[in-house]
Amino acid sequence: MSRLNVFKKITLICIGIFLLIINYPATIIKAADANTDFQNALATTPKGLAWRDDDFTVADFAKAYQNRVANGTSDGNNSNTLVAQNASRTNNAKITQSTNPNTPNTSVIQMTNATWQTGAVWGNMANDNYFDTTHEQTASMWIYFGRVSGVTPADGMAFVLHNDPNGGDSIALSGDGIPVNGQSLGVWGADWQIKNDRPEQLSKTAIQKSWALEFDTFSNFETSNITGEGNTFDNTISSNLQRSDQHIAANYPADPTIYTNGTGNSGRNYFTMAHKQPNIFSTYATPPTNLVDSKWHHITIKWTPINDASGNLSYAYNDKNPTTGTPLTPQAQETYLIDLPKLGITSTNKKLYWGFTGSTGKNYQNNLIVFESIPSFVDAEAKSAVYDDTQGGTQITNSNNLVDPNADIRYTYSLNYKGWTRTWNNINALMKVPDNVTFTSGTITYPESSTNKNPRPIPAEVFSNVTNSQLEYLLPEGLDPDSRNAQIELKGHTVTKAPTQLTVPSVHSSFEGDNLITGADTQAFKIRARKLSLESSSPNPITLKPHESTTVPGKVTYVGTGSVPSFTTMNVYQTLNGTTTNLGKIVDSNGNFNLNFNADQLNKINTLSFYVTDSLGNTSNSITRQINVGGLLSFGYIQDQVLFKPTNGSFGNQIIPRKDNWQIDVVDSREMGSNWTVQAKASDLILTEDLQTPLKGNLIYRDSSGKDHNLLNNAINVATHTKDIEESQTKNITDSWTTNSGILLSMENGNVEGSYQGEIQWILLDSIPNI
Repeated sequence: MSRLNVFKKITLICIGIFLLIINYPATIIKAADANTDFQNALATTPKGLAWRDDDFTVADFAKAYQNRVANGTSDGNNSNTLVAQNASRTNNAKITQSTNPNTPNTSVIQMTNATWQTGAVWGNMANDNYFDTTHEQTASMWIYFGRVSGVTPADGMAFVLHNDPNGGDSIALSGDGIPVNGQSLGVWGADWQIKNDRPEQLSKTAIQKSWALEFDTFSNFETSNITGEGNTFDNTISSNLQRSDQHIAANYPADPTIYTNGTGNSGRNYFTMAHKQPNIFSTYATPPTNLVDSKWHHITIKWTPINDASGNLSYAYNDKNPTTGTPLTPQAQETYLIDLPKLGITSTNKKLYWGFTGSTGKNYQNNLIVFESIPSFVDAEAKSAVYDDTQGGTQITNSNNLVDPNADIRYTYSLNYKGWTRTWNNINALMKVPDNVTFTSGTITYPESSTNKNPRPIPAEVFSNVTNSQLEYLLPEGLDPDSRNAQIELKGHTVTKAPTQLTVPSVHSSFEGDNLITGADTQAFKIRARKLSLESSSPNPITLKPHESTTVPGKVTYVGTGSVPSFTTMNVYQTLNGTTTNLGKIVDSNGNFNLNFNADQLNKINTLSFYVTDSLGNTSNSITRQINVGGLLSFGYIQDQVLFKPTNGSFGNQIIPRKDNWQIDVVDSREMGSNWTVQAKASDLILTEDLQTPLKGNLIYRDSSGKDHNLLNNAINVATHTKDIEESQTKNITDSWTTNSGILLSMENGNVEGSYQGEIQWILLDSIPNI
């Protein structure tokens, strides 16, 4: 340690003693400050889940010690006199409720709120609240680390996975049964014996068979004045670590190799701890960062299994706005490779306890948690897409993101239930209305509903009672293993006039049910600047009987400053089935005109578009209509390139999900009750680099029951539908597919590294085949 650093630390200690002396009479106020901060946390609680009392277990620390004595594992470091005089065998964790009027029925865990406390709360495995290592799992939550004025905050919390013999009563315990507080966070070992230099003595007091992700709000790097209180674990995180620095890091608490012995004053022993992939938060950073700031912070934790012995666990910290729920770029994120046998996972046991521990020492803070999703209860995903129906239902993407003023716009949300132990009910859809778009109607469809598979109109009052640019709609059914998909469709239009280019931003919509809160972001796009705005009151499509004529009305208006050009001098251009005609000056003085079509001009299916120009060189938006004589069934937009997620070919057999959303549209303008089926057939996948080496594997179709069908040179039914509305209907057959259903890639072991390509053939049948 440099002389300058020593001087800084001594100076801080002296100042701390001075402040303590002159402020001593005010110490009693600090508890009130903690309570004020606690009330602030409850009053600002984000929306979270309300759960039953038996969904989680508040650990019984006395019982945990009795169990260790009974099974002969009450060993490891004992406590010392200095620690024992402040020790408590009471679990300080308690469950309360949000007081925020905007987030009622939200359960809150308070882990600690004063000095020398330890808390632990675990999922109740007996009530199906566990971490299943064989499936992808997501746990999302809000955490709060308090703000107590005049007191240095400490010590933080840890997210823990474990198979400790104490199960739902697990906590880090000294050999004589004292819950390990302070730097241990209730999960790491007890560094309380100044004569101990053996790391295995330390590791025996940690939560056994565990892995922990710590959110540490106090830097423990004292290696000189060793007192036996445990204040050295963080010494090796960084050479520039400051007392006020905080961090997120991980490791295996019961692994003795993560603890390294050192010697301090008078030969006293201490231990530092290895921190895997730490992210440091510092008030000295630019801008300053701090875990402790009187604000709620969102955490998303995802588990992705690799094989029976390992998987990847990732976290994203501060990835959502606590007020709006809008996703944010994570402030910190890491991915860890987890060795499952270290956590007691075997061929017969694939489940882990999961939960949080937290602790304080001489310093303290409020440690609070609100859950948004619980891994084994419900896993579901929400996907969104935006379509320009004025342009034939083309999907709006980053590369195709320009639409006209007054365009017919359709927003879709697909909710897909994956599992697991509970149903997803009472789903309240909070759908944001973006700037420069108005929604006028909508439907919700449950394709697998046992009672009603038809589109159901969303009540008109949902669209008339828009508050804070948000539509709120309680879905009429929940989702479960028998009905896994809900499709929401909102129809509307862009603003009528746009003299300059306008932006329609991405917005976040939230779907808040009893066992899960999730959401989706919409595609952003732009509205072209148009000084001439064209409208038509005609439907789309226009459906005619055989030998019937029709008239398509149009109205043009001028948007801008200065003199309005004469409407009667404007030209109307019409394109019918690829043939463009200048109809000349058919606009009247009020901007109205008609396009007339005789029956002998029309085919069975016709595409019409038209626009207007003026003498100043301005061009209006183009309006497109489909004119169907007797109705037609056809493919609409078909994505010409589809992808699967990248993977490591050295892994064993695995199923690879699709990458991004696929779009395979079927357009049906026939009468209601008509049926159609789409089949898919795939070729071999060949290595792109040599166009010779085949992939060991092939494409499959996994149906809603989980059964797999081989697509290799084999036409398989992948979508069926019965037309349920009178108007023309466009269906993307992939909307109901989840990450674990639809067309997937079944890959075997031992593939050559590289990219592979092949072909999918889509076949549209004018019927539903016998099954």
